[in-house]
Amino acid sequence: MMKKHVSIIICSLLVMILLGCGARNDSNTDIIGGSDGPTSVYLAPKADDSKETEEIKNETLITGTWQTASMGYEYDGKVYPEYYVQFTDTDINYGHMKDGEFVLDHSDKISSFEVSESDRYKVKAVGSNGTQYSFQTAEIDSDILEYHETWNEEDFPHTYRGGASLSKCHSPE
Repeated sequence: MMKKHVSIIICSLLVMILLGCGARNDSNTDIIGGSDGPTSVYLAPKADDSKETEEIKNETLITGTWQTASMGYEYDGKVYPEYYVQFTDTDINYGHMKDGEFVLDHSDKISSFEVSESDRYKVKAVGSNGTQYSFQTAEIDSDILEYHETWNEEDFPHTYRGGASLSKCHSPE
């Protein structure tokens, strides 16, 4: 029974991924709603003028554009994700696409970042309302970042939110 539920969730995520990775072309459309053990740990730097901070500042921790699994709006017969997401060295940026370009809506602060030897990520962030949450690379798919409403890994099974999880957007060829 549990396998059936997991299969349904995975299939639903895949359908949303296929439908959602497109650019929005109308400026009048609104968004609705809102491993292996680490080999290195990154703590977001506090603002200072040190050379080390400057080097980290220009680094993108997780490359590419991602999208939430939750669908936020429909336009021109297509369904689009609630948010597109991009990572920087200190922030998780949430926004939407306009004419193929990422437009920032809001940002949350990264508290810590870990990457394993097998390129699996764990990101701890704090929302503007103080909510602590985590993204972690899915075991079955490295193009999925699972969302958990906590920093405590023991609580991950109870705090997983599929609609807030992210999938990597791949450009059409």
